[in-house]
Amino acid sequence: MNKFSHNQTLFAARFVLIVGGCFVSALAKDARTSFTVGASVRAVARFELTQVPATLEISARDAAQGFVDVPETTQLSIDSNSTQGFALEFLTVAPLFSAMSVKGLDGEAALPAEGGVVVQRWQHAHPVNLSLRYRFMLTPGLSAGTYPWPVRISVRPLETI
Repeated sequence: MNKFSHNQTLFAARFVLIVGGCFVSALAKDARTSFTVGASVRAVARFELTQVPATLEISARDAAQGFVDVPETTQLSIDSNSTQGFALEFLTVAPLFSAMSVKGLDGEAALPAEGGVVVQRWQHAHPVNLSLRYRFMLTPGLSAGTYPWPVRISVRPLETI
């Protein structure tokens, strides 16, 4: 292979690359696409118990009358980003009573022995401080004494469906 044929081969290769590149760029169009990106914030609710009775004191008088009004309050702070409100769940963990009422919400809530859910609605999210009072309707035959606190509380946000 001589010097002249080598230069011609390089020249031909360059020519093919240049012409091919021009042809490809002439056929290429601006490629554009669009899409929508969305995000949603999941509703959450948190609470902090700042005061809760450790025990439930039942006197002989309470047992005889069939109910006990708890003098201590349960204090809690609720924070939620839900625009609808929140739901408090009261779960009974000891079979000491046949029903209970809870005061300190948007009215008095009457719940069965198992507990239940109380919905609190609002128009915009904001922190809430609650001071709850309880009346427990005692199970028949329950004797006077000191019992572990019988109610657990949890909270969840209300979400738009």
